[in-house]
Amino acid sequence: MLLVTSTLEQYAHEMAQHLEQSGYREAARAARKVSSRRAAAILMEAPRHAVVPFLQTLGWDRAGQIAAHLPRDYAAKLLTELSVDDASSLIAAMSPEVIAALMERLPPDQAQPLLDELDQGFRAEIETVARYPADSAGAVMSPYFLSVDEGATVGETTEAVREAPSDTERGAYVFVVGSGGRLAGVISLRELLMAANDSVIRDVMARDVLAARVTDEAQDAAQRIRTRRLKLLPVVDEQDVLVGVMTMNQAMDLVTERIADEFTAVNAASVDETFFTPPREAIRKRLPWMAANIFLNLGAVAVISSFEATLVQVAILAAFLPMITDMGGNVGIQALSVSIRSMALGEVRVRDFWIALRKEVAIGIFNGIALGALFTVLAWFMEGNMILGLVAGTALAVNVLLAGVVGGTIPFLIKRLGKDPAMMTGPILTTITDITGVSVYLGLATVFLAGLMGGV
Repeated sequence: MLLVTSTLEQYAHEMAQHLEQSGYREAARAARKVSSRRAAAILMEAPRHAVVPFLQTLGWDRAGQIAAHLPRDYAAKLLTELSVDDASSLIAAMSPEVIAALMERLPPDQAQPLLDELDQGFRAEIETVARYPADSAGAVMSPYFLSVDEGATVGETTEAVREAPSDTERGAYVFVVGSGGRLAGVISLRELLMAANDSVIRDVMARDVLAARVTDEAQDAAQRIRTRRLKLLPVVDEQDVLVGVMTMNQAMDLVTERIADEFTAVNAASVDETFFTPPREAIRKRLPWMAANIFLNLGAVAVISSFEATLVQVAILAAFLPMITDMGGNVGIQALSVSIRSMALGEVRVRDFWIALRKEVAIGIFNGIALGALFTVLAWFMEGNMILGLVAGTALAVNVLLAGVVGGTIPFLIKRLGKDPAMMTGPILTTITDITGVSVYLGLATVFLAGLMGGV
């Protein structure tokens, strides 16, 4: 049978439908034709009471493959709902780096019994990964890789590739190690097939190997895989001993996670909070940022208070304040999102500041004139006062220009200072656009107060 898109969609639909109806055997049969990642996504949408019975019906090997793609907090909660034997059987089908991440989310008195049920050698692999910091390359690397001694022949290496266990991350390369397991080189499978069988690997391998240290940031290592279009990235310890590899799939997951984290941080939310974070913990993560925003917004309050006399005489001015500040914030977030996303994908560097500045100035001038003119006409139409329309439109135009420039360039400046641009830029951006929009608007209103009062 050809598993084309329509066929796969049908199996996915059948799996979801059977889960809704508690038809676990039928859902399990359909799930065998669906990818593990897609099956995990379907499971997240299924009734909560159906998840555990479905996994038990499916068989632990396949269940573990699917559960490995569930959100870590969700998967950890599932483990607490299973018996120790069943939970150990479930994680036994997962990779060591996934298990290590799950164990971090469980209390020690729940995690240790699960680990004790595993094979000693497998447990040692998990403990190796678990000893590295959570965000490091060592914590996410796979300990299953293919390597040969530099003194091996091409024929011996080809045979090693052929006989490698199915869980070995083969990719398109074979890594070559020297004395003490130190990474010495790499050879692609294509070059291996083209070389003479009696050639020694050290004579045909490439000696310049891009690698990551176990202590390197996992996100940085993922970016190297993405930008270099690698299938595998070797991970070495401080003595250059090859201890693991990072795969392209792992790298893409990390890059995706980083982009999601960046956009979460832009809005001053904690990247550590997930849908499954308990309310008390979520409050602890959110409340400090909201309290800080109150103090940041005091700047705008102070500006408005200083123009109290103007507002008292022309009360209608207050009606247009939200439009001016909100438009500035919206335009700034647009520019900010583009810059943060480009940084996350490695498309731009700090040195591209002036390019970003020129771009945002050009966009800001055009958008400012267009939006300012539109707002001028609307304000004039609503209040019948051209002076009011011009004041409101000019303030909006200036705020749109400034918001775009700030949103598009301030991430570069914060990055230059060694800080997280996503976490810091959002609150700074909204504060600047609010203060600027209010200052320009009410400042112009004060200058043209006579004209405003004459038309009111």
